[in-house]
Amino acid sequence: MGTPGLTSGPSRPQIVGRLIDARHVQDWEPAADYTITEDALFSRDPDAVAVLREGTHAPEKVTFGQVQRVAVRIAGVLRARGVEPGDRVVLYLDPSVEAAEVVFGVLVAGAVLVPVPRLLTGNSVGHRLADSGATVLVTDGPGVDRLESTGCSLRDVDVLTVDGARGPKLGDLARRVDPLAPVPGRPSDPALLMYTSGTSGPPKGIVHGHRALLGHAGVDYAFELFRPGDVYFGTADWGWIGGLMLGLLVPWSFGVPVVAHRPQRFDAAATLDMMARFGVTTAFLPASVLRMFAEHGESARQRLRAVVTGGEPAGAAELGWARSHLSDCVNKAYGQTEANALIGDSAALGSVDDATMGAPYPGHRIAILDEDGVRVAPGEVGEIALELPDPVALLGYWDSSSARAVPPPGDWHRTGDLARLAHGRRLEYLGRADDVIKSRGYRIGPAEIEEALKRHPQVLDAAAVGLPDREMGQQVKAFVHLAAGELTEEIAAQLRELVTAAVGPHARPREIEAVATLPRTETGKVRRRELVRPPA
Repeated sequence: MGTPGLTSGPSRPQIVGRLIDARHVQDWEPAADYTITEDALFSRDPDAVAVLREGTHAPEKVTFGQVQRVAVRIAGVLRARGVEPGDRVVLYLDPSVEAAEVVFGVLVAGAVLVPVPRLLTGNSVGHRLADSGATVLVTDGPGVDRLESTGCSLRDVDVLTVDGARGPKLGDLARRVDPLAPVPGRPSDPALLMYTSGTSGPPKGIVHGHRALLGHAGVDYAFELFRPGDVYFGTADWGWIGGLMLGLLVPWSFGVPVVAHRPQRFDAAATLDMMARFGVTTAFLPASVLRMFAEHGESARQRLRAVVTGGEPAGAAELGWARSHLSDCVNKAYGQTEANALIGDSAALGSVDDATMGAPYPGHRIAILDEDGVRVAPGEVGEIALELPDPVALLGYWDSSSARAVPPPGDWHRTGDLARLAHGRRLEYLGRADDVIKSRGYRIGPAEIEEALKRHPQVLDAAAVGLPDREMGQQVKAFVHLAAGELTEEIAAQLRELVTAAVGPHARPREIEAVATLPRTETGKVRRRELVRPPA
C-alpha cells in the first residue's frame, strides 16, 4: 500500500490509519526525484500481478517485472529512433498490456506521452499529431487503417505498430536494442500532454507533470481505500485523463492489478461476465455505463467492493440502481482534463450524499468564487476553483509554436463549473458556467433540470438550455430523448411538474422538444451550445 515520493505530509499508509486527520491534509509535497515511472512501476514487486487479460482458457496474468523489462527496451527503441527527453510520442491503442508497456516506455525515455482515445479519427487525431509536434506514433494495424481511411495523414510521423502492421513489430525491435535506464526526472517535468474535448474551438493541449499521479493519491478514498487482493477494471479509454489515471496509473501506484479489456462494442451482459471471471472488486463506471446495465436488466454476477462513477453527472436513479445491483459502495468523483480527481464521495471520509457532488479530496484547496474571484457565501452559486499550486493541476496550456507549456495565470485554476456549498464541505453541482441559465434574476444550473427530467420513466436522456427572452432574459428550453413514442402534451406536462417539484417554478421549461439524440463532446458531455438557437 505504500508509495515513494513524499518528503512531507502523510503517505498513503499514514492516511489509512488517520482518516479524521486526512480530511484536513493540505499538502502533497513530492520528493525532488519523484516520477510516475518510479511510483507506479519500478517500486512495485516484480512478481506481483500488474495486468489481467484474456487468455486461451483462463485470464492471463502479466507481472510488474514483465512490464518493467519490456518498457526499458521500448525506451531503447525510441531513443534509437531519435526520441529525446521532452519529445512527444502519441499513443493510439486500446487499453492493453502493449499499451501499458508503451506508456512506461515513453516515460522511461523521458519523453512526453500524448494519449489519444481510440474512438477519435481523422481530423481529431491529425490535430493532436500536428499540434503536439509528435515525432513518433505508436498504434496497431487497425489503428493505421482507421486513421488513413478517415483522412489523417501519417507522412510526417514515425509510425510504430505493436502488431507489425507497419514495418517491424515493436516487440521485435525491442528485443534488438539495449534497455535504456530510466531517465531521471523531477515532479514538475512534463510527462503527459492531454487534449480537452473541445467544447468550443479546436481541442487545447494540457500539459501535466509527473507530480499529477501523486496528486491523485486522494482519489483512493473514492475506492474506499485500495486493499491487497483488489482487482480493478474501468470502461474509460486510457486516452482520457480519467481513463489513464484511474484506469492504470492510480491502481498501479497502489500495487493493484488492472484488467485490460475493451471490446469493439459494449455489451452489458458480456462485461459483467468478464468482471466475474477476472474477479474484479473495484471499478470505474461512468453514468452512461450504469444506465446501459440498467436498461439491459443486468446485475453483477458477484457484487463489487466499490464502484466509482464520474465523467458525467450521475443522478439518483443511476446511483440507486448501482447500489441495488452492483455494489453497496457507489461513489462519485469529479475532475477535468486540467485538474482531475478533485471532489467526490467516500464513506471512508464520512462523505456520501447522492444529492451533491461530494467534498474535496484531501490535499486540494477548493473554493467557490464569483465572477470577480471573490469567495461566495454558503448557499450562493459560484465557480469551482482550485487554489494553485496543486499537483493535479496542469503545468500549463500547450503552446505549439514554442513547444512548451504556458503556466495558467493567477492563484486559482477556474474550472468553468458552477456549484454551491450545500452543507458541511459538500458541493452541489449546477453545470457549466457558460451554460448557466439566467432567468428573471435567477441563475439556474442546467444539470439540476436535466436530473429532474430524467426521473420520468420515458426519458433516456435530457438537456436544458437558456434561450433569449425579452421579458425574462432567458427562458428554459428542454430537449428529451424518449425511450419510445412521441412527446405528448401529457408527458410534457408531467416533465414540467417534475422540474417544478425538484428545482422550482423558476426552472420550469417553457418549451420541450423531443430529439433522437443529443450532441455530445468526445468525452460524452452535452454540447448545449449546439442546441441553442433563436426562437421561431
